[in-house]
Amino acid sequence: MKKIKFIIVILIFDFIISNIILKNLPYWNIIEWEKKYWRIPSEVYHHGILPNIDKYEKWGGQLTKRIITNSIGFIDKKNRTVLKNNLEKKRILLIGDSFIEGSGLNYKDTLAGLLDTHLGNNYEILNSAVGSYSPSIYFKKTEYFIDQGYSFDQAIIFLDVSDIFDELFIKFNKDGNILTYEERKNRGKLKTNFYAFGRFLRDNTVTFRFLNLLSDKTEISKNYIKLKLKTAKNLNKNFFETNRDDVMFYRMTHIDRGFWTFNDKKFSEIKDGLQQSEKYLEKLFNLLERNNISSTLVVYPWPTQIIYGDNYHEKYWKNFSQSRNINFLSMYDHFKSDDNKKFVLDNFLYGDIHWNKKGTQIIFENVIKNIEF
Repeated sequence: MKKIKFIIVILIFDFIISNIILKNLPYWNIIEWEKKYWRIPSEVYHHGILPNIDKYEKWGGQLTKRIITNSIGFIDKKNRTVLKNNLEKKRILLIGDSFIEGSGLNYKDTLAGLLDTHLGNNYEILNSAVGSYSPSIYFKKTEYFIDQGYSFDQAIIFLDVSDIFDELFIKFNKDGNILTYEERKNRGKLKTNFYAFGRFLRDNTVTFRFLNLLSDKTEISKNYIKLKLKTAKNLNKNFFETNRDDVMFYRMTHIDRGFWTFNDKKFSEIKDGLQQSEKYLEKLFNLLERNNISSTLVVYPWPTQIIYGDNYHEKYWKNFSQSRNINFLSMYDHFKSDDNKKFVLDNFLYGDIHWNKKGTQIIFENVIKNIEF
């Protein structure tokens, strides 16, 4: 009993000191733990970003990116008001997921930023993309803004390999809107309160803050060792001879959500997602056509497809586009090399599937070359 009382006294003392003194020191702020309040649920299209925010957020454990949005919550170069109609410039709407949002990149280095720099005198670039979007969200979000009275002249839809997998988890309510994560999850009050209390202790006492930091660092080291073991086994190399490039390359090319394009078993598991993707892409292109918005569907490979090939994704959406007279652009031929490992390491974020600046430049150059503006 005395021990419990002692611990309670220590925690109360810790809480007071932390809140009066330590929280005012620069070291207290840990960007990884900051609640990303600007990333919000949507009652119509699942999730989005708050309008007119300007924040830095940690991305991928190593990178820090600046995220800026305009008045309608689209990623932009500055906070600004987007009018429902632009009488001075034509509008290009970018539709996609984290690749087009610009994972790990600041605005000027994203596809939207490059297009803005190149076409900005005559076109207004509006980037509706947000991480973890997929075809049903593409449709519902575009429909929402058109219904709100916003006009667009052209739309470019970037269909990611992971979109088909993500569609498996999209559910709709009786009004036809997409259920948010909060609406779908079924976490009991006891578990919810437990996690909330844990975050409270972490954010208000130096003791639990230290324990969480120690836990995070331990988890990172443990995960790296596990990944290195898998890499060594895959390469049939000695664990100690397996270097960091080997491990990061293995990580970039062995993400399960990318296997369905060349693995028949994985393909059979995502067929429902493929059907739902086709259904909502068709709805999207019909919506664009009814509103006289020209459109192009773009597909591109992950590092996984560059190394292991693609029997389904590119071919499937090419046939889909041809049968519906939709403009189609594949980036697959532009992501090939005599040395695919070097190409992947050179054009994608290290240890990740998203384009780096060089990879984004490849996409930009081929969009400019192959799409009529």
